[in-house]
Amino acid sequence: MAKRESQGLQIALILFVMITVVLAVTTFVFFRKAEQMTAEVDAAEQERDNAKDFGETQSYWNQYFMHVLGAKPLDPAALDIVLQSVEGDEAMAAVHASYVSDVKTYGEGLPPESVNYRDLPANILQSVRKLNTANTDLNEQNNRLIAERDQVKADSIKEIDLARKAEQTANDLRESERDTFNTDRDTLTATQQQQFVNYGTAIGEKTALVTARDITIKERDSDLKAKDSTISQQKATITELRDEPFEAPDGRIAWVNQASRTVWINLGMADGLRRQTTFSVYDHEAMNVAPGSAGNRRTNEEDSKRKVDDRKGMIEVTRIIDQHLAEARIVDDYTADPILPGDQIFSPAWKPGRKVRFALVGFMDIDGDGRSDRDLVRNIVTMGGGHIDAEVHDDGVSEGELSANTRYLVRGTPRDGSDTKVLTADGNLIGAAEDLGVQEINLHMLLDLMGYKAEIRTIGLGKNADPLQFKAEPDEGRARTSSGTVSDVFKERRPPRRKSSGSAY
Repeated sequence: MAKRESQGLQIALILFVMITVVLAVTTFVFFRKAEQMTAEVDAAEQERDNAKDFGETQSYWNQYFMHVLGAKPLDPAALDIVLQSVEGDEAMAAVHASYVSDVKTYGEGLPPESVNYRDLPANILQSVRKLNTANTDLNEQNNRLIAERDQVKADSIKEIDLARKAEQTANDLRESERDTFNTDRDTLTATQQQQFVNYGTAIGEKTALVTARDITIKERDSDLKAKDSTISQQKATITELRDEPFEAPDGRIAWVNQASRTVWINLGMADGLRRQTTFSVYDHEAMNVAPGSAGNRRTNEEDSKRKVDDRKGMIEVTRIIDQHLAEARIVDDYTADPILPGDQIFSPAWKPGRKVRFALVGFMDIDGDGRSDRDLVRNIVTMGGGHIDAEVHDDGVSEGELSANTRYLVRGTPRDGSDTKVLTADGNLIGAAEDLGVQEINLHMLLDLMGYKAEIRTIGLGKNADPLQFKAEPDEGRARTSSGTVSDVFKERRPPRRKSSGSAY
């Protein structure tokens, strides 16, 4: 019984093993078959995808060809999509490049975004027509140019013939003119030779005339020198005659009132006297006080010094009373030698019944402040009855003109030598005065003779005084005062005693 159970177990085990083996083999076979079927399915799906891609590509190709053939044109966006879809296809790239080239070549004038092969034949036909028309025009123009060329050629031939005829005529005329020229040249040569002989004779005669003329010129130069000497002597004589001596003064003092500082003179309306005319006063016995008077020639400096020494004072006319009577105030006088009736008065700028003429040159500075007082000098002369014929202003501008009637040339101090314009103008006026014999006097001599006295600046006192006008002066700038001790050499000077003139003074 136990043996049968063991055999059953063995049989069962064997069957189980066999079944297991069979199942393993079957499973392997089925697994292999499944792998093969999976590979076939993948291949089929790949073929399907490839077929799908090919179909899409063919679809894009169809759309592109429909577009370029004009059957179904695409808009620019759709065309870009089609071109991007087939990008990388060499055949497609070649077809598109050919299309672009054809459009560029045959599609001139057509919009490039919508052109297709259906439009190209018509455009080509239109272009051919235009070219035929242009060719016809060119042919007509060529024919016209050929006709014009033939006409120009014919005209040129005619002009050449005319030019040749003219050249022949000119050659004939040239030969004739040459013969005439040779004949005239021979005649002229003979004439020149004869003229040369005549010129030689004339030169000899002219030389003799020049020699005689030189002798005449030398004789005339000698005569001119003699006449210049005579003119100089006559000029000096005229100057002496024109210089009025002081024996004929301008007027005299008629009466004096020292208390009111007033005098009366024997000049008035009939003498042409005007107010503010100033005079210098001289002693009734003074002689030859007039500047540079005849017989008493001196330099301006000597004359000026002598006038100041001889003058008794100065007066200014304040009122015209009658035909020959006027009142004047005493501008300046000397206590030791007072102005008396009968004293003579003189002014170089005033003469009874006529104007005395002046000329001004140089720098006019009356008060020594370094500034020009030309306007003041001009006013003094004109107010004194004088007239200014000419002057050189401070800027070198000349005004007026000298004449033989100009009496005095008033010279101020020399100007700055750096301004050549001013120096030249001064020199010209001084030279003209010398040529005309105009007498020269300096500025201070004129003022002294006219009785001019510069204004004296006064200094106010009291609480309104200016302290700047009372600055302390250094010792060397103060006036020296006498200590009361003098040497025996010193002699007290007293005013000279004057002869009695019959006046109460």
